Amino acid sequence: MDKEYIIFQEDGLFGAKDQRGKIIIQPQYMEMQPFSCGLSLVRNHQYQYAYIDINNKQIIPFGKYSWCDPQFTCGFSRVMEYHYLEEKNKWGIIDILGDIVVPLKYDKIWAIKEEFLFSLKAFLGDKEERINLHLLSNKVIFDGLAYICTYSVEAFKELVHCEKLYVKAQPKTRQLYFTYGANIGFVLLKGIPQEPVISIVANSNGKIFPLLMEKSDIGKTTLFPAKVAPKKTFSRAASHKTSFWDYESEKMNDADNWEDQRLDAFEGDESNYWNIE
Repeated sequence: MDKEYIIFQEDGLFGAKDQRGKIIIQPQYMEMQPFSCGLSLVRNHQYQYAYIDINNKQIIPFGKYSWCDPQFTCGFSRVMEYHYLEEKNKWGIIDILGDIVVPLKYDKIWAIKEEFLFSLKAFLGDKEERINLHLLSNKVIFDGLAYICTYSVEAFKELVHCEKLYVKAQPKTRQLYFTYGANIGFVLLKGIPQEPVISIVANSNGKIFPLLMEKSDIGKTTLFPAKVAPKKTFSRAASHKTSFWDYESEKMNDADNWEDQRLDAFEGDESNYWNIE
């Protein structure tokens, strides 16, 4: 998608066109880099930098950082912030939402390259550290979505050899996700779905994952994660989690419909919220 846009110059200012020559962003910047991961680095007349999207919206505003990488690599960019007390720049790494993935504390971070994302060199003074961006970047970004394929719930269960899928809520963030066997997917539903489907998608930083969503939302490139309010109610199914034989006979997980499958966390790290039959 980034390659669909062409940076052009007119009267000393830069803007962007699509492949048909239609102006998408009017010439207005002193400098404008090619789009990467859906964003372009631009510079204004005050020599400040910002990242904008194709709608010319500032995702990382002007003046926030004293320097930024010209392009994102796999959804990551190095940035610098000037620390006046120390009279030096401190380096960190952000994602395409502008969230800080690596704190701005390093004196130098080597260039981000795909082959080094699991072991990126950084320095605190003369001390070398290794940054594993795979471990630090645990937030899933629902932006720049590209759809690989879409399945009905039944077809997906057959594909992954699971009889049931369980929608759950993280106890702290209350963000929804679903499990299929020992694997997880993500949920963008705000309630009981009308036409649930599961799409295999790739986001703007290259992560591929299954997404439980409404059929009517297929094709949307930006979506927002669903969260639920904390619940303290237990379903009939959950109230009988007392014996091994109840477990063996599946009484602890069966429910007749979505409303009857609202469970709260017991002692674990997660809570069953819905069961998709």
